[in-house]
Amino acid sequence: MNRLNHLQQTLEKNIQDNYLPEEVEFVLLDYNSKDGLDEWVKQNMQQYIDTGILGYYKTYDPEYYLRSHSRNMVFRLANAEILCNLDADNFLGKGFAAFMIEEFAKQKFIFYTSDCSFEDIFGRVLMSQKDFYEVRGYNEALNGYGYEDVDFFFRLNKLGLTQKHFWDREFYNVIQHSKAERIADEYMLKNTKRMYISYINPYKSSLLLQLKGFTWEQYTLVDNPHLNTLNDVSTTVSNLSDERNRIIIQRDFQKGNWQQNEDNIIIQDVADEVTFRFDSQKFNYQNKTYYLITDTELKTELIILLTSAINFHKAKKQISENELINPEGFGRGVTYKNFNPNIPVILS
Repeated sequence: MNRLNHLQQTLEKNIQDNYLPEEVEFVLLDYNSKDGLDEWVKQNMQQYIDTGILGYYKTYDPEYYLRSHSRNMVFRLANAEILCNLDADNFLGKGFAAFMIEEFAKQKFIFYTSDCSFEDIFGRVLMSQKDFYEVRGYNEALNGYGYEDVDFFFRLNKLGLTQKHFWDREFYNVIQHSKAERIADEYMLKNTKRMYISYINPYKSSLLLQLKGFTWEQYTLVDNPHLNTLNDVSTTVSNLSDERNRIIIQRDFQKGNWQQNEDNIIIQDVADEVTFRFDSQKFNYQNKTYYLITDTELKTELIILLTSAINFHKAKKQISENELINPEGFGRGVTYKNFNPNIPVILS
C-alpha cells in the first residue's frame, strides 16, 4: 500500500535478477494504493505482464494497511509450489530464486528465512504452498506493526518444519527508510488523535491514546530485556517468542470514552472521569501524571512498540489456549487481475 517509490527501484531489478522462464512468477498486490501504482505498472511493466512473469492484482476495499491480510491475499493469488514473501523495499539479489528452487528440491520439511538480524529483511520467508495452507496463513488477528512474522515462523516450526537461513549478503540489500513510512497507512497511527505517556519507573511506562471516534485506550509497557539484564536473567540467546526478551504489555489495559467541549477534554471510564483543558500539556488520571507527546518520531516509535506488544500478547494467548488461527478463513477479498475490470478474482 502506497509504496510506489520503493517498487520503482526494486521490482524490475528483482525480475531481471531472477528471471527463470516457466519457473518464477512475481505476483504484485496493489492493496488499494493511492499513489499512482496502477498507472506506473501499466506504463512501465506491461512487457513483464505480457510474458507472464508478472501478475498484477488490485483490490479496492482496504482502508488501512493490514499486514497479515495483505500477505495472505497475495500468497493465495500465487500459483506455485514454493511461496516467498517479498516486501516492496527488498532487493532479492541475483540468483536468489534459482538458489531457493535448488534448496527446496534437495530438502523436505523446511522453510527459509534470513538470519533474522536485519529488521528490513526479517519478513522474507519461503515455504511450500502446502505448508502455507496447513498453518492457515498469517494470523489476521494480529493488527498493526510487529510480531506477525515471528508468530508465522513459530507455527511453521510447530508443524515440524526446520527453519533454514540464507546467508549470502547479496540477498540482503534493501532501501533504507523511516519508521514513520513503515506504519503510515496503519490503523493505529491514522486513528490516534493524541498520545500521552506516564513515567512509572525506568522499565515501565503507561500510554494513553485518545482515538478518533471518541474512545481511548490505556496500556502499560514493560521493558523486559533491560529489566532482566539488571536481574541477571540470561538473554544471550535471542528468542523472540520469549517474553523475557521483549517489550510487553501488562494485562491491565483499559478502554473508555472521551468528549470535548469548547475548552476541555473529558476522559471517562466506568468508575471515573477527569477533565483538563484542551491546550494542556499534561493531566492527572488514576494517580498518574500523563504528558502529551508532541514529538512525531517518538509517537511513531511508541506505536511500533505498542502494536508489537499487543500482537505478542494476542498470539501468546491463542497459542496457550490452542485456538484455531483464522477460523473464518484468511486472505479473503475481491481483486482484479492485470487491469481487467470485468472479471474479478474472488478469494472467499
